[in-house]
Amino acid sequence: MTNHDSEYQSCIQNSERVSWRLDDVLPKDTVIDFSRRILSDAITGTEAIGCLSTEEKLMLNQIRSNSYAHMFLFLEEYAVALAAHRAGLELHENPTHMRALLRFTEEEIKHQQLFSRYTSTFARGFKVAPALLDNQVQVARAIMTKSNLGVLIFNLHMELMTQQHYVETIRDNEREKLDPLFCNLLKHHWLEEAQHTRLDFLEAQKIIAKEPETVAAAMAEYAELLQALRGTLNAQLQLDLQTLEKAAGRTFTEAERNELFTAQERSYIWSFIGMGMKAPLFLSRLRALSPLAEQRVLELAPQYYCN
Repeated sequence: MTNHDSEYQSCIQNSERVSWRLDDVLPKDTVIDFSRRILSDAITGTEAIGCLSTEEKLMLNQIRSNSYAHMFLFLEEYAVALAAHRAGLELHENPTHMRALLRFTEEEIKHQQLFSRYTSTFARGFKVAPALLDNQVQVARAIMTKSNLGVLIFNLHMELMTQQHYVETIRDNEREKLDPLFCNLLKHHWLEEAQHTRLDFLEAQKIIAKEPETVAAAMAEYAELLQALRGTLNAQLQLDLQTLEKAAGRTFTEAERNELFTAQERSYIWSFIGMGMKAPLFLSRLRALSPLAEQRVLELAPQYYCN
């Protein structure tokens, strides 16, 4: 067994060890506790908004938390396509690699089902039906027009971002007393994503070993995908504000809307892009792939460091 084969086998074994069932993590009859914040303010950025009452800040935290879950459902649409494509390339080639990538594919589909169930559960209990983006298939198809290397690097960013969120804001939530249901859901999501980050790295290594000259173009695509992600986040932000107005039972003034949009755009961009770019493991993985890749992220990062 080659070193790479042993790495893929290790991913399979770890995946089997931490595997969980959807009904165990989020039973169908779950009821969400709307008396408490769901996600840390470090991610939702609601507490410093001056135009909102205490009750409205709590509602916005909950709306943002629901949108956070939905964005993973939304973005994992392309991750399923990526993993399935990489697995297909191993047909009649390396069965160990193919098995690891097929587990990756199956787990991403399960994660989509998990977040879909959560947003449905949220909608049943919240004051109003939240507005959520529904064009994930079109977005996934657009992402998959990029090179496999560019999408793998973007996916590595997204998956290591979830680790950064968990370590910095969720793992020790005693001070903020966040919703334990959602914290547990995100913990189980990360347990499986940890294997996916390893597979992204291994698959990127394969490509670079054969085509080292493709790194610069892949990093240009990564930069394009970040800008597209920014647009997607802003589109969801507009829907969040619509949901908040309905839930609060009032129409925001132009000044209030500007304050809300500015604060929430900063929060969205920092949590989904800036935190991912500064994740130590992301930078070290890029450095191992190519010093050029790490250098490009360090050049891009300041425009997303909004916190």
